[in-house]
Amino acid sequence: AIHKKPMGGGLSAVGGNSEYTYYRPSDAKYRGMIQKLYDDIPSLLPAMGLQGEPLPILWTCDYIPKNPDSWPKGPYDRTCPDELTEYTVGEFNCSCVGVSKFQAVCGGEMTLADVSDEDYFDASELTDLMGVKAIEMLSKRR
Repeated sequence: AIHKKPMGGGLSAVGGNSEYTYYRPSDAKYRGMIQKLYDDIPSLLPAMGLQGEPLPILWTCDYIPKNPDSWPKGPYDRTCPDELTEYTVGEFNCSCVGVSKFQAVCGGEMTLADVSDEDYFDASELTDLMGVKAIEMLSKRR
Protein backbone atom coordinates (compact mmCIF):
# COMPACT_ATOMS: atom_id res chain seq x y z
CA ALA A 1 0.00 0.00 0.00
CA ILE A 2 1.26 3.45 -0.85
CA HIS A 3 -0.05 6.42 1.08
CA LYS A 4 0.30 9.53 -1.05
CA LYS A 5 -0.03 12.65 1.07
CA PRO A 6 -0.35 16.02 -0.68
CA MET A 7 2.61 18.31 -0.09
CA GLY A 8 1.98 21.69 1.50
CA GLY A 9 -1.33 20.74 3.08
CA GLY A 10 -3.17 20.48 -0.24
CA LEU A 11 -6.15 18.25 -0.90
CA SER A 12 -4.87 16.37 -3.97
CA ALA A 13 -1.95 13.96 -4.24
CA VAL A 14 -2.25 13.79 -8.03
CA GLY A 15 0.57 14.77 -10.37
CA GLY A 16 3.57 13.93 -8.22
CA ASN A 17 2.99 16.70 -5.66
CA SER A 18 2.92 14.24 -2.83
CA GLU A 19 5.00 12.47 -0.24
CA TYR A 20 4.93 8.67 -0.44
CA THR A 21 4.84 6.32 2.53
CA TYR A 22 4.98 2.61 1.76
CA TYR A 23 3.21 -0.09 3.77
CA ARG A 24 3.24 -3.87 3.47
CA PRO A 25 -0.20 -5.51 3.16
CA SER A 26 0.29 -6.94 6.66
CA ASP A 27 0.88 -3.51 8.25
CA ALA A 28 -1.76 -2.78 10.89
CA LYS A 29 -2.57 0.68 9.49
CA TYR A 30 -4.12 -0.64 6.26
CA ARG A 31 -4.45 -4.38 6.90
CA GLY A 32 -8.25 -4.20 7.31
CA MET A 33 -8.72 -2.14 4.16
CA ILE A 34 -6.53 -4.48 2.11
CA GLN A 35 -8.27 -7.59 3.48
CA LYS A 36 -11.65 -6.04 2.56
CA LEU A 37 -10.39 -5.57 -0.99
CA TYR A 38 -9.23 -9.22 -1.15
CA ASP A 39 -12.63 -10.31 0.18
CA ASP A 40 -14.47 -8.16 -2.39
CA ILE A 41 -12.52 -9.22 -5.49
CA PRO A 42 -14.79 -12.22 -6.26
CA SER A 43 -17.82 -9.90 -6.43
CA LEU A 44 -15.98 -6.96 -8.06
CA LEU A 45 -14.93 -8.84 -11.19
CA PRO A 46 -18.51 -9.83 -12.17
CA ALA A 47 -19.72 -6.30 -11.35
CA MET A 48 -17.22 -4.95 -13.89
CA GLY A 49 -18.16 -7.54 -16.52
CA LEU A 50 -14.92 -9.48 -15.93
CA GLN A 51 -16.23 -12.71 -14.42
CA GLY A 52 -13.87 -15.59 -15.17
CA GLU A 53 -11.04 -13.26 -16.20
CA PRO A 54 -7.71 -13.20 -14.35
CA LEU A 55 -6.69 -10.09 -12.50
CA PRO A 56 -4.13 -7.96 -14.33
CA ILE A 57 -0.53 -8.60 -13.29
CA LEU A 58 -0.12 -4.96 -12.25
CA TRP A 59 -3.07 -2.85 -11.20
CA THR A 60 -3.97 -0.29 -8.61
CA CYS A 61 -6.95 0.57 -6.50
CA ASP A 62 -7.01 4.22 -5.46
CA TYR A 63 -8.77 4.94 -2.20
CA ILE A 64 -10.07 8.27 -1.00
CA PRO A 65 -10.12 8.66 2.80
CA LYS A 66 -13.18 10.19 4.37
CA ASN A 67 -14.43 10.92 7.83
CA PRO A 68 -17.43 8.89 8.93
CA ASP A 69 -20.79 10.60 8.38
CA SER A 70 -21.14 10.81 12.16
CA TRP A 71 -17.85 12.75 12.60
CA PRO A 72 -18.96 15.94 14.41
CA LYS A 73 -16.30 18.19 12.85
CA GLY A 74 -17.39 17.44 9.30
CA PRO A 75 -16.02 15.65 6.26
CA TYR A 76 -12.85 17.74 5.76
CA ASP A 77 -11.58 17.90 9.33
CA ARG A 78 -8.13 16.32 9.56
CA THR A 79 -8.25 15.35 13.23
CA CYS A 80 -10.28 12.17 12.68
CA PRO A 81 -8.14 9.26 13.99
CA ASP A 82 -6.94 6.60 11.54
CA GLU A 83 -9.02 3.86 13.12
CA LEU A 84 -12.23 5.78 12.34
CA THR A 85 -11.28 6.87 8.83
CA GLU A 86 -13.38 5.26 6.12
CA TYR A 87 -12.26 4.70 2.53
CA THR A 88 -14.06 4.76 -0.77
CA VAL A 89 -12.60 3.51 -4.04
CA GLY A 90 -11.84 6.35 -6.43
CA GLU A 91 -10.67 4.18 -9.32
CA PHE A 92 -9.19 0.91 -10.45
CA ASN A 93 -6.32 1.29 -12.90
CA CYS A 94 -4.48 -1.25 -15.02
CA SER A 95 -3.79 0.79 -18.15
CA CYS A 96 -1.03 3.13 -16.98
CA VAL A 97 0.43 1.93 -13.71
CA GLY A 98 3.89 2.85 -12.53
CA VAL A 99 6.19 1.07 -10.13
CA SER A 100 6.54 3.84 -7.56
CA LYS A 101 9.92 2.74 -6.25
CA PHE A 102 11.33 3.28 -9.77
CA GLN A 103 10.26 6.96 -9.88
CA ALA A 104 13.87 8.12 -9.98
CA VAL A 105 14.11 6.60 -13.48
CA CYS A 106 11.33 8.83 -14.82
CA GLY A 107 12.76 11.37 -17.21
CA GLY A 108 14.79 11.35 -20.38
CA GLU A 109 18.29 11.15 -18.90
CA MET A 110 17.58 9.01 -15.86
CA THR A 111 18.79 5.40 -15.52
CA LEU A 112 18.51 2.65 -12.93
CA ALA A 113 21.70 4.08 -11.41
CA ASP A 114 19.51 6.96 -10.18
CA VAL A 115 17.38 4.58 -8.08
CA SER A 116 18.50 4.10 -4.47
CA ASP A 117 19.58 0.60 -3.48
CA GLU A 118 16.64 0.29 -1.08
CA ASP A 119 14.09 1.36 -3.71
CA TYR A 120 15.72 -0.90 -6.31
CA PHE A 121 15.44 -3.89 -3.97
CA ASP A 122 11.76 -3.18 -3.22
CA ALA A 123 10.86 -2.53 -6.86
CA SER A 124 12.72 -5.63 -8.02
CA GLU A 125 10.84 -7.72 -5.47
CA LEU A 126 7.57 -6.55 -7.07
CA THR A 127 8.68 -6.87 -10.69
CA ASP A 128 10.20 -10.31 -10.04
CA LEU A 129 6.86 -11.44 -8.61
CA MET A 130 5.11 -10.03 -11.68
CA GLY A 131 7.39 -12.14 -13.86
CA VAL A 132 6.62 -15.27 -11.86
CA LYS A 133 2.87 -14.59 -12.13
CA ALA A 134 3.13 -13.94 -15.89
CA ILE A 135 4.87 -17.30 -16.40
CA GLU A 136 2.22 -19.02 -14.24
CA MET A 137 -0.56 -17.45 -16.32
CA LEU A 138 1.08 -18.43 -19.61
CA SER A 139 1.72 -21.98 -18.37
CA LYS A 140 -1.98 -22.41 -17.52
CA ARG A 141 -2.95 -21.38 -21.07
CA ARG A 142 -0.91 -24.19 -22.69
